[in-house]
Amino acid sequence: MKVFFPSRSRAFSLIELMVVLGVVGLLLAFAAPNLFSLISSNTLSAEGSLLRNQLTYAQQIAVSKNADVEVRFFKVPDYANAGIEEAFRSFQLYQYNLDGDLVPVSSYFRIKAPVAVHENLSTLLNPGANESSKDKKFGFSSPMLGSGEAPVGEGGRMENAAYVSFRFRPDGSTDLPFRTSGSDTWYITLVQGEGALNADKPDNYLCLQINPYNGQVSEFRP
Repeated sequence: MKVFFPSRSRAFSLIELMVVLGVVGLLLAFAAPNLFSLISSNTLSAEGSLLRNQLTYAQQIAVSKNADVEVRFFKVPDYANAGIEEAFRSFQLYQYNLDGDLVPVSSYFRIKAPVAVHENLSTLLNPGANESSKDKKFGFSSPMLGSGEAPVGEGGRMENAAYVSFRFRPDGSTDLPFRTSGSDTWYITLVQGEGALNADKPDNYLCLQINPYNGQVSEFRP
């Protein structure tokens, strides 16, 4: 009669576990920069796509309802990250109702950190950008500086906030004038990270350009 003894399983030793963890850590160290870069790029793309979709939506509403739609970019503090310095961090769409009041026709969108608007690289946020335009004599004033109540406060509290705005017309065009100096298009630039706001030529950015004649929104990436 044969007697079978169960084989004893051999566990990993402490040295073997340390070697495995060391190899895994080394691989993560090499992969981390590329991984973080990919995550950052995806975040920037997501915020850019949201803004582009809302601009296209504003044009569609203006055409379908045969009434102007105003796009407002609000300059507010960053309450979520305890920031008190005001910057263009949110936007919302507005349209006149039957009573003649300008009311929101979209949700209030806040651009999520670490994505930010590079104000110096965004002519769409410069109310004085058309001061030298020859079209000024025809009454164009966009981009326009204004202020009004919006859910810009902490927790969505209604507060008065400064904004810069422009409008889509019922024919699909905008009220943005022809820019005789430089490009015909108006643009807003999103960048990744606080450090990129101080760079004249950031490495990673997303630029949305708006054609003043047909309202077409184009996206450009480096």
